[in-house]
Amino acid sequence: MRQNDEFTMKRDSLKQYIAEISNYSLISVEEEARLAKQIHGDDEEKRKQAIETLILANLRLVVKIAHDFRGAGLPIADLISEGNIGLMRSGRTFDPSLGSKFSTYAAWWIKQTMRRAIANQTRTIRVPVQTGNKMSRARQARLLLKNELEREPSDLEVAEYLEMSERTVANLRRAENSVFSLQDQITAGEEGSFEDLIADPRAVTPGTEISNDDSLELLRESLDTLDPREREIITMRFFENKTLDEVSQLIGRTRERVRQIQNQALEKLREIMREESGIVAT
Repeated sequence: MRQNDEFTMKRDSLKQYIAEISNYSLISVEEEARLAKQIHGDDEEKRKQAIETLILANLRLVVKIAHDFRGAGLPIADLISEGNIGLMRSGRTFDPSLGSKFSTYAAWWIKQTMRRAIANQTRTIRVPVQTGNKMSRARQARLLLKNELEREPSDLEVAEYLEMSERTVANLRRAENSVFSLQDQITAGEEGSFEDLIADPRAVTPGTEISNDDSLELLRESLDTLDPREREIITMRFFENKTLDEVSQLIGRTRERVRQIQNQALEKLREIMREESGIVAT
């Protein structure tokens, strides 16, 4: 129920927004040129007013372009919001001396901001905007060809339609289908998801656990082959987890001497464990 209410509120807000921006008058090419001169003029107040007039007169253009991008992954309201950012940027940089109408110039910026938003916000793995544009073109071409041919088009047919290489179209198709959820089922209708296949790096495998237990038991038995001082140091270091400094203080030897005795004892234990089971202590 809450979702329906939220959808209704968003729909009503969008209708109200469209009704409001329809009150702003469109401007002529001559008016565009006059406003552009003010934008590039020295009068800051006139500059701000000219930018605002250009933007308000073209808010409906943003809505029109946003509808062309519906179904690309972002709600229409978000597309309009992103498109308005592009519109504002075009208003600040428009130069009529380049020979284009403001609506043509603004449309490029509006589409760019929408495409960037779609690329950044709708994909788990972000792709470059240029690649996202190609993927969008390939997707639209497939739909058009599917309607014409009444079957799924091949990569070659899409490539010829777009004047791209078959390899490029195939790569775009694979990239578009490469993202999936870890909660997705491995096989439809059966238990088990992809997340079940991911190994836990903290987990100990049964084989490793058995091997570690055997090594530890063998190490305990081998301690009896050491002299008392070596056995004492190895016990404190590896079974009681004491540091070299702590052992040094407890037995009244220097830290370096403790390390030498430890290494000497470890070498003895390695040799014994090699002979007994082929397991090498590390």
